[in-house]
Amino acid sequence: MIDSVGNPRDQQNLQRLRRVLENQLNKEARARGVDSQLIRKQYVFALFFKRLFRADEPGWMLLGGNALLILTGGGRFTRDIDLARDTPWEDPASVLDELQVLTNNGNDLDPFRFRLDRIDPHAEPDAFGYGTATTKIPVTVWLGNRMFDTFVIDITHRRHVHGPVDLLPLSPVIEHETLQSLPRVPVVAVENHLADKICAMYEPHGRNRDRPSTRYRDLADIVRIIQAVDIDAGRLTGNLHHEQQRRQIVLPRQLLAPSPQWEKGFATAAKNFAEYPTEYHQLPASLRYAGDCLNPLLSGEITAGRWNARAQVWET
Repeated sequence: MIDSVGNPRDQQNLQRLRRVLENQLNKEARARGVDSQLIRKQYVFALFFKRLFRADEPGWMLLGGNALLILTGGGRFTRDIDLARDTPWEDPASVLDELQVLTNNGNDLDPFRFRLDRIDPHAEPDAFGYGTATTKIPVTVWLGNRMFDTFVIDITHRRHVHGPVDLLPLSPVIEHETLQSLPRVPVVAVENHLADKICAMYEPHGRNRDRPSTRYRDLADIVRIIQAVDIDAGRLTGNLHHEQQRRQIVLPRQLLAPSPQWEKGFATAAKNFAEYPTEYHQLPASLRYAGDCLNPLLSGEITAGRWNARAQVWET
């Protein structure tokens, strides 16, 4: 348990703050039609990012679903945080200490406290020489002397993050004074996300690499990106080439179902994708929509130009 630190705060005020926040978070969740815990997580993540990315050169970058959420402005929510560190580490404890110092340095920003409970190092080698040391850190968030939330940070070394970094504004999940002056967050470029999602659809799994992907959310994420974000054709083509080599796969010349299982499996999963348009719940509709953008690149018809997300056309 962590008591209020810094200037002591009246417990009644903290209890009042907790009630106000919970009311706002629950109201936002109802408006979006999602689990209130997902909205609560996004609120807590913003408080964490406010600390982590406070410096101009933080040495950290956001990956995964949270980065995609910032890129597209909505869609799939996540329960954990994926980070890449600029430099490798010999002693995992140094990573824990570094993050704890960064979060403690933000204690003047709001009445919350972040306790990084421990560090769990592990490695994920793959068949292609891209294995790397990773680590997990469970985090407990406190408001006064009561726990507010928990989450896990997954950390990797940025050596295997291919391509440039974009600094994107972080939008508050609710309007509240604790989310004022949010930082710009470093994320990998949208073309990296898109190449990763496309290749993941067609990357086989299992010891014999004979089990097709069933990560239906990858196609949903592709649709979200194409709907919301401009895309550079040359950069995406280069990233697709890089990812194909890394994963030792060959992409089809147009978007197809990775296996017959997707016909039913995608439609079932899509019903539970947060804020995913109902008109794309059926697999053919999602493949058709995404293919209008991506098939010209996969076939080699387009190698340069820019996808205009607002107009939904390639400008070459």
